[in-house]
Amino acid sequence: MRKIVFPILLLVFANAVQAQRIDPTRDFRKKMFWGIAFSGTSAKMKVELHSDFYNRTDSLLAIRPIGQAGGGFGGTLAHKFGKERRWEVKTQTMLQLHQRTVQYKWKTAPTQILKIETISFDIPVDLKYYSVMPKNTRFYVLGGLRWSHDFQSNENVVIGAAKPLIAIKANTYYYEFGTGWEFRLQYVDLAVELRMSNGLNNALVRVPESYYSGSLRSLYPRLFSLTLMAQN
Repeated sequence: MRKIVFPILLLVFANAVQAQRIDPTRDFRKKMFWGIAFSGTSAKMKVELHSDFYNRTDSLLAIRPIGQAGGGFGGTLAHKFGKERRWEVKTQTMLQLHQRTVQYKWKTAPTQILKIETISFDIPVDLKYYSVMPKNTRFYVLGGLRWSHDFQSNENVVIGAAKPLIAIKANTYYYEFGTGWEFRLQYVDLAVELRMSNGLNNALVRVPESYYSGSLRSLYPRLFSLTLMAQN
């Protein structure tokens, strides 16, 4: 009996909270808002092969990028504007930790995995558009640009022909878009957001004589993120 009653009471309580708007004037009393964010990420890359790959005489058959999970945390600063405060410019400084891997498949040797580890400081600047908020929840869409600086970059490392290493540039740029749901509580707004970021610049540091980066023409980083945010 208890297993049935408790979910019913929880559902009734949730409906009671939704029935009354919590502080509907919050967006109009101030223009600047700050908060914190925690993200789970999946990092991958778009790989383009160089013409040298097709002219190889060794046993390399294929090069394939593989996505890896990661995460990040940081702070947010937002400015709401417009007659109904449904537009927002937001920056979200994040410390990201993730890893990208590239798989090399050989005909006469075991498959080889090269790891590209990243600790980056990211600053995205996005424009958001919100729906109306009838019962403490609203939907939004966003789009913008991101700058990312990789503290783990091997851009300046001297890489020999046989060294199993792929270096990417320290600074990369992305365009991004996404969507999310925002929930208004008594003191904060909570948001769950899904975002996709695609690299704009070729991040590959190509070493022509290398077995590994010499077969590549470009690498464009990609980042999928699921973020939980709390904003005052």
